[in-house]
Amino acid sequence: MNRTVIAEMTWKQAQERMKEARAVILPLGSLEQHGYHMSVNTDNIVGEYMGRVLAERTDSVVLPVVPYGQVWSAKDFPATISLRERTFIEVVKDIVTSLENKGVRNVILFSSHWGNTAPVKIAARELLDEKGYRNVYYLSYMDLKRLGEGIMETELWNGSGFHAGEIETSIVLHIKPESVDMEKAVCEYPKAPGDVDIRPIPWITFCESGIFGDATKATAEKGKKFLENWIDTLVGLIETNIC
Repeated sequence: MNRTVIAEMTWKQAQERMKEARAVILPLGSLEQHGYHMSVNTDNIVGEYMGRVLAERTDSVVLPVVPYGQVWSAKDFPATISLRERTFIEVVKDIVTSLENKGVRNVILFSSHWGNTAPVKIAARELLDEKGYRNVYYLSYMDLKRLGEGIMETELWNGSGFHAGEIETSIVLHIKPESVDMEKAVCEYPKAPGDVDIRPIPWITFCESGIFGDATKATAEKGKKFLENWIDTLVGLIETNIC
């Protein structure tokens, strides 16, 4: 029996493992444009990989990736599918409630798509307020500059943007290189509208390729090193804070 992947277990095996595992990890991805060089399934590729690795490193189990997320910013690009924020929140809450009813110790909501992070926090808060669930945690990308220090060559867009740029492309080159076409990678640091941080502005109105940064500088080796830092950081948070 695979002791980490719930989808590969029978229900009796899953019943036993979910109760004894440190946590059940729910990866939350999206179907979203990632420039000219990566597939719209990129966030799900990263979510599945990270969910399995974190489960293996922390004696946890992982559920299948939720393949659709809140993608308002990029929703106008072809093949990008966006759930309304309230729909996404309710889906997360329903899954967590189902898990809680089966006696799991902890639930970790792992977001491989940055746009999910805000609604995930709302879902966890509502689960606490409405049902008293104190064992729901959320993890995602965090402290990108520190994790990429000495590894990445290029700057983040507008201080924090990394979508389909050097970091994310490097990660996928290491995880699933066949899904990346580096011949189509470009560098785009779109000029940020002056009011980009104070009102909703769809990306397609100011970004041509969908990339924020320089994907041409990405390598699998950079992705491997970044992933090591990211995984070690998340494992440390789990082992320190989640019993």
